[in-house]
Amino acid sequence: MILRSINFYLLLLFYFVAPEDNFVYEYNPSNFKYQIEEMDGNFIMFYAPWCRHCTEFHPTWSELAELVNTKDSKFAIAQIDCTLHAKLCHDNDITGYPTLLYFHKNTFTPVEYKGTRDLPSLTLFLSEVFTMKTEGREDKQTSEVKVYSGMAYLNDLNIEKSLSKGQHFVMFYAPWCKSSQKLAPIWAQLAVHYAHNDYLQIGKVNCMDSDITCKNFDIKQYPYLMWIVNGRVMGIAEGDSLENLKAYVDTMLLTENHDPDKFMKKKKALPVARISEETFETFLEKELVFINFFAPWCAHCMQLSPLWMKLGEKFQNETRVLIADVDCVQSKPICEMEKINGLPTLILYKQKKIVSMEHGGQPLESLISLVTEHLEDTVKIPRIEEEDDDILKTKDEL
Repeated sequence: MILRSINFYLLLLFYFVAPEDNFVYEYNPSNFKYQIEEMDGNFIMFYAPWCRHCTEFHPTWSELAELVNTKDSKFAIAQIDCTLHAKLCHDNDITGYPTLLYFHKNTFTPVEYKGTRDLPSLTLFLSEVFTMKTEGREDKQTSEVKVYSGMAYLNDLNIEKSLSKGQHFVMFYAPWCKSSQKLAPIWAQLAVHYAHNDYLQIGKVNCMDSDITCKNFDIKQYPYLMWIVNGRVMGIAEGDSLENLKAYVDTMLLTENHDPDKFMKKKKALPVARISEETFETFLEKELVFINFFAPWCAHCMQLSPLWMKLGEKFQNETRVLIADVDCVQSKPICEMEKINGLPTLILYKQKKIVSMEHGGQPLESLISLVTEHLEDTVKIPRIEEEDDDILKTKDEL
């Protein structure tokens, strides 16, 4: 009897193994029920070969399958050809193609995906539907940050307090993601390497267990590597080797990142200065100072962070310009003094006077143009005065 069961399961396994040139599992009436009962989650595309939308979407679906359908994964990306298995599609109320349904384990009432058919949206959906089924998650989490071999294990309960101070390099990941699995041992080596560094903490967040955090940080792909300083996202990293990641750390790591002397003299490793109550007046001495007033809990502020850093990089070698930010939680008196009533608020100061105020995010090109415009005005003024002097001299001679 046992041998017969094993043979039966092996036969079912044969049915859903994807072809070598396609990472997507093919389901049919023989293996459909078994897969729903055995896997933690099944994301299934019901399609017809003649459907143009199905054909156009298939490369993206296959790319998702390549990420998820790994050897030990308990999740599956699959598809069902409704021209071959009409009854199975009818039983699942399929009335159009493609239809994307997610089945939780042992649940034959699926969740339909109706979002944008791109890879970031699909991966975000996978995280969301999984956490909908997760029970008792907060009981397993703790507000205490546990650190093992240099790695900080962050979750919904402890991440805000942990990231509010200091410099952090954090990996946001999903266990089912092939790229996350590949990076995991390298990330562990990185944590060990910096385990005794007083200025940096390496951490990671499992987005399947901490969906609130990953939504707040707008994580739409895995793995996602963020450099965070005092609760502020200061950079997004890419790297698949220990050497590349260490090189990035060497570029970003600061022993002191709020020193006005370093920024005023352009001797800084980061392109954005962090302004506090003690340094506000000092920083305003620059000819043009562009400040992003933000709060760590503000989702729109988080989205603006990488763009603001690029703006800082653009003017990093311009001695007349300073790109900076103010944390309205840590430096509330400044924000009250400047009458900040919305976040983020972007204020451009020219010779200590406000010349522009914008609320919310702006395109990078617009921000660059704004700074450049005021720089050019500054240059033109003395030229006009020189021309006026020449005119006066001419009149005197006459």
